[in-house]
Amino acid sequence: MNKLLFLIKRPKVVVIMGGARQCCKEAVFRVLEPHFKIGKEVLIYEEDSQNQGNLEFLIKKSSLPVLVVTHVGEYHPDREFFAGDLQKVEAARKLARLLSSQGYLVLNFDDETVRDLANESIAHPLTFGFGARSAVKANHVVLTQFPSLGTNFKVNYEGNIVPVWLEKLFGKEHIYSALAAAAVGEVLGLNLVEVSAALKSYRGLPGKMQLKKGIKNSWVLDDSESASSLSMAEALSVLKKIETPGRKMAVLGDIIGIGKYTVEAHEALGERVAESCDFLFTVGSRARFIAQGAVKSGMSEDKIFRFDETGRAGLFLQEKIQPDDLILVDGSKEMSMINIVKEVVALSSSPV
Repeated sequence: MNKLLFLIKRPKVVVIMGGARQCCKEAVFRVLEPHFKIGKEVLIYEEDSQNQGNLEFLIKKSSLPVLVVTHVGEYHPDREFFAGDLQKVEAARKLARLLSSQGYLVLNFDDETVRDLANESIAHPLTFGFGARSAVKANHVVLTQFPSLGTNFKVNYEGNIVPVWLEKLFGKEHIYSALAAAAVGEVLGLNLVEVSAALKSYRGLPGKMQLKKGIKNSWVLDDSESASSLSMAEALSVLKKIETPGRKMAVLGDIIGIGKYTVEAHEALGERVAESCDFLFTVGSRARFIAQGAVKSGMSEDKIFRFDETGRAGLFLQEKIQPDDLILVDGSKEMSMINIVKEVVALSSSPV
């Protein structure tokens, strides 16, 4: 019955694939929701392991199918381009080949593996990214300072330039999501001014570089949902760049899944810690190598605190926090760093 109704109404469909697809879906929703009836005029889907067949049907039968591929490689905080595993785009490749010439393929230009999907489809390609040859590109990225914290940047499309403000959000993942949403908005007939206005309501997702009000008038930069060595490096870079009247603390848990490079990767992060913050709290056996790297880079031992689990770390951190402190909480999902966030976020603080 649902398929029959779909064939009768033939709504526009936006399918989102790749890493950060959850944040991207939220950004796309925020951009389209003021202008379309979501669920009727426009359907928005993200890829999961169960819905590939359904997505193929939607792509083939929609009046205007839009396939968004965010990134499959892991972006580097200090580099513009990167590449992902070819196997990770196989599902996207299948859908790209199903797109008609009336459809659109919205691709992250900075991920070379994703960029090449344009060669797999007869649909209109529209790229986004930081690269100069991206169609929808970001530049002039600025982290705003206290008291109005967040990320400002400019979006440029065909010579039209508008500023975008992401309140209490930081990191490339949110900028990429906003750029993808801007590209989808262009495909569906919105202009950049409308897109920029809509993105003011974008708040990301919990645990994804969100800034929250902490106890004792502090601030918590919550990146607790997941971590890799590169994403944690970016989080530390953000922590370093934000100017604050208080102290900076990094609360870092183990990064799971690095394998034989575990020691080296964690120690390298310690080098970044030494130049990014005033105090380091580690959680887990692997994160102790972060502390080791920080000490080697000149951080004093009396500014480093090591814990085996989040419970004791959270309680100790509560005692140490002072007004205007900025606290980054990061680590692999398996480390349950969200428990520390819950300990130090103010009760009156709602998700931003």
